[in-house]
Amino acid sequence: MSLFHGRARQPEIIRTVQKDLRFSDELGSDFSDILRLAGSRNWIRYNHLCKLLAEIAYHGFASLNHLQTLGEEYTGIIQVDSKFISLPSKLLQLTSIILEFGGDLLYLKILNQFENNISQNEEILPEAKEKLLKFISFMRAAAPYIKGLHKSLFYLGSTKYQLSKRLTGINYVLIRHWIQPGYSLYGYKVLGIVTVLQLFVSSTFNIYEAVTKAKAKQEMIQKKTFSRDRDTTSESSNASPCSLCLEPRQDTSLTTCGHLFCWDCIIDWLDEREECPICREKLKKSNVVQLQNYI
Repeated sequence: MSLFHGRARQPEIIRTVQKDLRFSDELGSDFSDILRLAGSRNWIRYNHLCKLLAEIAYHGFASLNHLQTLGEEYTGIIQVDSKFISLPSKLLQLTSIILEFGGDLLYLKILNQFENNISQNEEILPEAKEKLLKFISFMRAAAPYIKGLHKSLFYLGSTKYQLSKRLTGINYVLIRHWIQPGYSLYGYKVLGIVTVLQLFVSSTFNIYEAVTKAKAKQEMIQKKTFSRDRDTTSESSNASPCSLCLEPRQDTSLTTCGHLFCWDCIIDWLDEREECPICREKLKKSNVVQLQNYI
């Protein structure tokens, strides 16, 4: 028998989440006090894990024993599977708990691992590597918008407040749905519309800002390239002419007899005869020195 007609609505689900959050915060505070007994250094190092441990312990205990949480008991709702027929399996509930309270950290760790592997992989072409790294950055930046869109859908009429419940297909139903209060859901729909508009404005602004920064970066690269080319051209035009090609010297090189030539010119000359083009002194390629930062 399907319990779809008795599914919980936004008011009951939000109150359940708020109640559970209050109780799990109290449990986290107790864990923090216990950890403080282990010394200030350990408390500073591990205190941030107390809240996560409290959330998993609080919800995990209820799920493993097929019990309602205190928040669910307060509002009179229970969890059912995606078909609204039976209780979800313990594995499904534990998966939902892990995704709900550790999903963000797990998601970022996976992205960071992919990013490190791609950056260190020398077999990937530079163009492909750049695109993959940009995609990972996009996925990292898109996470808050995905969660915000999910929350907007809930306010507009969905019954999934947590993203973990949507991924696992777990639903909430009222135990005594026939005495369900006749709440008006109009306010939630307005809130959903406002949230969607806020997401749209925020994402549009961020996209515009990203495009503007990309254009500015590209213009800066072009300016630097132009400036470098101009400086190189200026240096080349001011350089003394090479005795072999009669053009401004490029990659000025010095022979043992003290004469200056273009690197390519003198090397090509020495391929034909091993002597200085000017003074005819014996000269080998190994005796030619290319001058760095020569003006």
